[in-house]
Amino acid sequence: MIKKNLAAGVVLSALSFCATASEFVVSYDGFYDRLKVMSKGNYATADLGFYLVNQKGEPCNIESGSIITKTNEYPLNYTSQSKLLLPFDETLDKDKALIVVHPKGGDQCQLKMQMEANQTYGDSISMKQMADLYSEFDDLIGRLSGFFMRTLFSFMMPEVKGVTLIFDQVVADPIGADESVKCTENRCTIVVPESYSQNQRFTFSQPITQVIPHIEK
Repeated sequence: MIKKNLAAGVVLSALSFCATASEFVVSYDGFYDRLKVMSKGNYATADLGFYLVNQKGEPCNIESGSIITKTNEYPLNYTSQSKLLLPFDETLDKDKALIVVHPKGGDQCQLKMQMEANQTYGDSISMKQMADLYSEFDDLIGRLSGFFMRTLFSFMMPEVKGVTLIFDQVVADPIGADESVKCTENRCTIVVPESYSQNQRFTFSQPITQVIPHIEK
């Protein structure tokens, strides 16, 4: 659990925000720093998602949002899952832009950042696809942690062991699952082995809605 909490801290550190029932405000510069890491990594499958959630961990209901500087105001784009679609913009960083969100119905929003796949896989995913994701997740968490954590506190660094597949409903083990696959409720964790068959593929009874890192507790 310490490593999982550290993983969250690695991603959330240096992002200060203010949240009330009527307004959520956060500085753009922390997002820019992380988007810069993503840009340098040139990842093919891994992404870093910025979400607003309520105190139950559910998507925050957003009424409206904007990106504000001293001289300009721009509309904030977001999805139905309250994922913020932020531009990678050096000018916004230099102008000390603020992200301002007005939630619906008195929701008190908080920020959740999540490493995740940047593509969809339907109801089937191959071991090769999961291995590619595992490799990029592992590299990304190292880059986000920075030199200080990697060198002086490497023993505390979260260890990515594979991927976690998330579904909308309770899911059963896929046909042909071995000891590397464990499904509980609406999630399946899959440990990526050092060697595997390029043709190995897992098919589920419903579509995969999200793929995130499996971090060892």
